[in-house]
Amino acid sequence: MTRAAVDHNVPVTSRSSAIALIDEGNALEEQGRSAEAMARYDAAVQADPRCARAHLNRGNVLLARDQIDEARKAYQLAITCDPHYAPAHFNLGNLRRRVGEHERALQDYQAAIHIKSDFADAFVAMANALDDLGRTSEAMESYERALAINPSYAEVHFNLGILATTAGRLEPAAASLRRAIDLRPDYAAAHYALGKVLTGLGHSDAAEASLRRALSLEPESAEILEHLAMFLLVRGKALAALQLIMPNLERSPTATIKIAFANCVARIRFTAADSRLRATFTAAITEPWANPTTLCRPALSLIMLDPTTATCVRRVNDRWPAREPKAALFPAEVLTTLAADLLLHAVLQVTPVSTTEFERFLTAARHALLETATSEQPPNPSQIAALPFYAALARQCFINEYIFDFDEGERIAAAACRTKLLALLDANAVVPPLLLLAVAAYFPLFTLPEPTRLLAASQHGPVDEVLRQQVREPLEERALRTRVTRLTPITEGVSEKVRAQYEENPYPRWVKLPVYDLAMRLNDRLRRMFPVARFTPMRDDTQPEVLIAGCGTGRQAIFIAQIFRGVRALAVDLSLSSIGYAMRKTQELGVTNMQYAQADILKLGDITRSFDVISSIGVLHHLADPFAGWRTLLSRLRPGGFMHLGFYSQLARRGLAKARELVASRGYTSTADDIRRFRRDLAAGDTRVELEWLSKFADFYSISDCRDLVFHVQEHQLTLEQIESFLAESGIHFIGFELDPWVLQQYHARFTDDPAGVSLRNWARFEVDNPDTFAGMYQFWIQKPE
Repeated sequence: MTRAAVDHNVPVTSRSSAIALIDEGNALEEQGRSAEAMARYDAAVQADPRCARAHLNRGNVLLARDQIDEARKAYQLAITCDPHYAPAHFNLGNLRRRVGEHERALQDYQAAIHIKSDFADAFVAMANALDDLGRTSEAMESYERALAINPSYAEVHFNLGILATTAGRLEPAAASLRRAIDLRPDYAAAHYALGKVLTGLGHSDAAEASLRRALSLEPESAEILEHLAMFLLVRGKALAALQLIMPNLERSPTATIKIAFANCVARIRFTAADSRLRATFTAAITEPWANPTTLCRPALSLIMLDPTTATCVRRVNDRWPAREPKAALFPAEVLTTLAADLLLHAVLQVTPVSTTEFERFLTAARHALLETATSEQPPNPSQIAALPFYAALARQCFINEYIFDFDEGERIAAAACRTKLLALLDANAVVPPLLLLAVAAYFPLFTLPEPTRLLAASQHGPVDEVLRQQVREPLEERALRTRVTRLTPITEGVSEKVRAQYEENPYPRWVKLPVYDLAMRLNDRLRRMFPVARFTPMRDDTQPEVLIAGCGTGRQAIFIAQIFRGVRALAVDLSLSSIGYAMRKTQELGVTNMQYAQADILKLGDITRSFDVISSIGVLHHLADPFAGWRTLLSRLRPGGFMHLGFYSQLARRGLAKARELVASRGYTSTADDIRRFRRDLAAGDTRVELEWLSKFADFYSISDCRDLVFHVQEHQLTLEQIESFLAESGIHFIGFELDPWVLQQYHARFTDDPAGVSLRNWARFEVDNPDTFAGMYQFWIQKPE
C-alpha cells in the first residue's frame, strides 16, 4: 500500500483556527497517520504559540516516537502556556515514570490532581509510580481513591489484586481480580492472575479453569501457555501438558514455548515411541532449550524405545561386567541403528549419560570400538558407517572425563592404540579415523605429545568435532588462563587445597547452556520469581553491578549475565583452569558483559569495589568457615543490594556420610583411577544402598562431578536453623527459595498462613518430612537493608 504524501507546508492561519488544526491532527492520529497529524499540530503552534493543547499533542507524538527530550520540552511548553492544564502535568509524569524518574513523576501526578480532583487516571498513574518505589500501602490507597471516582475501572481492580497478591493477601487479591473480570469478562490478564492466586490458595480445579480461560482469550501468549503447562505438570498431568505445548511449538516456536517444552519433558519417562517428539527432543538438546543435564534421562527413555537399541543395552547389562566380542553385541544391524540415532548422538555430545544401565552399554560400545581399531582386518562397511556414533561416543568420554571402567587388558590395548597413533604421526602417515576415535575414547587428545599435529590433516565432519573438543579448545583455555588478573592472594590451607582440586578437575565441565533472549530488568525478574515476596526494588536497575563469587567454569555466571538485562558482572574463582574454561565458553556464547579474575572470597574484604548483586552458589560451604565467607561477601554488598546463595543441606546429603566412610575405610584417593575403582566396588560389592542413592545424582557420572560429590577436600552441610540464625544476626531479609512449583504447592497446602514461603522454621519442619526437598542445595535470595 502506498503511503500518503505529507504536506509540511500547512499555511499559517489565524489563532482562531488553531483548534481546528488540532482537531484535524487528532483525526489523522486516529487513522495512524502520525506524520500528517504532527504537521497539523506544528501548524497549530505557529498559529497560536501559546496553545497548550497543541504543545501537548506534539509531545504525545514525539513520545510515541521515543524522542524523549523533545517530548519533555513540548509538555513543559504546554505547562508554561497553561500552568493549570492538568493533562500536561499528567503526560509529563508518564514520561518521567517511563525513564525512571519516579519521584518527579509523583510530583507531576499530584499537580494534575490538585488541578482536577476527580482525575481518576492520575490517581492510577500515581499508584503505579508508588508501586515502582516499593511504597505498596500508599499505592493501594491511591488505587482506592481512583475507584471512589470510577468504581467500574476494571484495570484498577486488577492492579489492586496484583498488589494484594504481592503482599500475600490472596483472598482479597482473588476478590479484586474477580471484580475486574465481572467488569471485563474478556480480561485475559485478570483470568491469568486469578489462576495463579487460586493456585496459591490450593483451589486447583478453579485455578486450572482460570488459566485455561486466559489462554483461550490470548491463545498466542507463550507466558500463559508455559504457566498452564507447568500447572498441569504439578497436578501430575504431564502428558496433557505436553499435548498442550506441541501444537503451539509447531505453530510458533518462541523461546518461552521452547522452555516450556523442556521443562515439561524433563519430568516425563516415555513409554511410547513418537518420531515427531524425537525430532523435537533432539532440537531441544542440540540448541539447547534447557540445561541438557535435565533432559538426559527422559531422552534416554525415548532412545530405549527403539527395540534394537533396547535389546543391545539389556544384553550388555545382563552379562555385566563381562565384555563380549563386538560381533555378538554389535552386529551390523545394531551399528546401523546407532549410526542413525540423532537423538542419541545429541545426548552423547553435550551431557554425561546419567543412568548406570546406559553407562554400561556405552562402556561396552567403547570396547567394541577398541576391538575394531586394534584388528588386523580393515573395518567393514557397517563399522565405517558407524563413525558418527563412535565420534559422539569419544566426545561423551571426554565430557565425563573418562569415567567408564576398564580392566587391565583393555588398558593395555588402548595404550597400544595410542602408541600406534603416535607412530603414524611421527611418520607423517595417514591416521585411520576409527583409530583416532578409539584413542580419543580412552585418552584426551590434547595430552599427546605435540597434539597440534592431529590438526594438520583435514578431518571433516564428526572427527573434526572431536579434534575441536579435545585439542583446539583445551589449548585455547591454556592461552586464556595466562591473561587472568589476580585480584587477591590465595589463603594458605583450605583455600589452597580447594584451588588445587579444581585446577586438576574444573567443575562443572559443561558443553552447552541455553541462550536466553528473554532478559529482564532485575526488579522485574525478582518479582516474577517471587510474586508474593516482600522486597524493596532497586532504585535504578538499568545497569546493576554483579559479583559472581566462585564462578567455577562459568555456567552460573553466564546464566546471570544473560537473564538480567544490563548487568555488568565480575566473576572470580580460585582456579585458573576453571576460569580459562569459563572465558572460552563466554567468548563462544558471545557474552560481552562479563569480566573474570582470580580471587579468594576470604580476601575480597580487602578490595574497594562494591556490588548491587552478589551470587555465590555452591561455594561458601567449601570454605573453612562458610559464615566468615558470607560476612565477607556482605561487606561488599551495597545497602539495599541482593544476594543469591546456595548451600548444601545436611539432611538432604545424609547418605553421603556412609559413602565417605566407605572411602576412608578402603583408602580410596581422589585420583581418576580410584574414583573408577570406588564406583566399580560399589556396583560389585555389598554396598548397594550407597550405589542406589548416589546413582540418582547426575554428579555420579563424571570424574570431576563425582570427585566434588564424594571426595571433596572440604565440605560443610548446613541446616535451616543455622541459616535463619545467621540472617537474624546480620539483619538480612529473606526473600525466598528457588524451588520447583510442585514443591511450593505442597508447602503452601500445609502452611496456608505463609503464602510468600519465607518462614524458615516452617521449611525446616517441611524438610524433616520431605528430606530430599533440597537435594540440590538450599538456593535462595536475600536483601541487605537500606
